[in-house]
Amino acid sequence: MRVVSDADVLIHLSKLGKLSLLQSLYKEVALPEHVKAEIIIKEDSELHKAFNSFLKVFETSKDKADDIAKRHHIHVGEAHVKALGEKLNAALFLSNERKVRKAAKEEGFIISGTIGIILKAVKDGLINKAEAKSLFEKMKTKDFRIHPDILQKAIEAIKEI
Repeated sequence: MRVVSDADVLIHLSKLGKLSLLQSLYKEVALPEHVKAEIIIKEDSELHKAFNSFLKVFETSKDKADDIAKRHHIHVGEAHVKALGEKLNAALFLSNERKVRKAAKEEGFIISGTIGIILKAVKDGLINKAEAKSLFEKMKTKDFRIHPDILQKAIEAIKEI
């Protein structure tokens, strides 16, 4: 399955020390050069290692991304991810942003975000339920830009796995 990612999911998983879950779940994750430029400036050794491993960077058309951004009213970086998803015929689109998720879903992508990745990791036996709950609790206390009600629903969802 081809997977494309926006910056926010990569940054969140890195903050949690769980960026490796993406490699375990999908082997390879594609992102546009534009997104790499957004996040490579961060002093994050885990992200830097991932770029030399399972994160694969691709060129995308600026004109196409600009058109997508205008059409869907999304950030140009996110539009580059959508353009790359189309180019690679990706099945899965990783993003936490509501507008971006809606635009990608309208185009037929399967959507997941940081929470979905953690829940899938539990289902696949990569982490246990207690660890997942702990990660969601950490996301409540740090700068993750995910509403606490959504995180509480994720904690409840763990019980059903």
